[in-house]
Amino acid sequence: MNISERIDFITKDHIHICRSTNLKSHFKDISSLRRWPYFFVLFSIGEPALHCIENERILVPLNHFIFIGPDRFHSFIPEQKGEFWVLFFDYGFYARTPNDAYFIQNSALFFDLSKIYISKPSIDIGEYVELQMAFLENLTNKPMVPLMSDIIHNAVQAILLRSTFLSQGLQNPEIHYNNNEDRDIANRFRELLHIHYQKEKKLDYYANALKTTPRKLNQAITNIYGRSAKQLVTEKIFEEAKSKLAHSALTIKEISYSMGFTEENNFSAFFTKHSGYSPKKYRNLQLSIHAD
Repeated sequence: MNISERIDFITKDHIHICRSTNLKSHFKDISSLRRWPYFFVLFSIGEPALHCIENERILVPLNHFIFIGPDRFHSFIPEQKGEFWVLFFDYGFYARTPNDAYFIQNSALFFDLSKIYISKPSIDIGEYVELQMAFLENLTNKPMVPLMSDIIHNAVQAILLRSTFLSQGLQNPEIHYNNNEDRDIANRFRELLHIHYQKEKKLDYYANALKTTPRKLNQAITNIYGRSAKQLVTEKIFEEAKSKLAHSALTIKEISYSMGFTEENNFSAFFTKHSGYSPKKYRNLQLSIHAD
């Protein structure tokens, strides 16, 4: 995902719903593994269906949801018996309020890179979900007015809240709720970090952009996440570095420069410190896994 796509991810207000068999009318290529600047919610219909995530084919049982965030590499498998209802939206559509922004930025359904969340309705309501998807598809194909936008937003929110409750309970113990001012700073910090992490690694930049002090920024982030702002910057750079090494054809030198490191040796030292592997060894390990 390049910088223009990351800006779009923050600023657009887009949602669409269709069957996976009709997805080619929205995207030219759905079978190539790539990052999409959207949050995807898929619901399997007809038969169990396959979806490719990080080069692994995931079988989604019949009448189950699967959630894929914008930082994941994934692709669709067109020629199969199973089919999905596909609901995809960007950050701008969902993040209408500070609470919405906080929820979607911290949702383990989309951003827990160690897991893939598959969710089944608590009772056998697959037919109801299909009817609901068809109804929402019809709404998204009409000129959007505030009332219809509210209906669609509330329907998406209900799916996410219910699935979050089933996957991790009412509250993620790793996320600490605090006052609204801290939450607002945390939301805007995450948005800025998402766009500028490659070039801006110092807290002074983010504090100035948010019209606050580095100390107050760090305190707000610590209050909300239980980790310092510097730790969040480091985590973001490290996860992006892993993705580039695993999925791009760039050389390690090119990756180091694209991540804002002035010297390849500095990037190698950073990556080795946080992964236990050199960039070269990590890339070779990923290649061997994908080749199996």
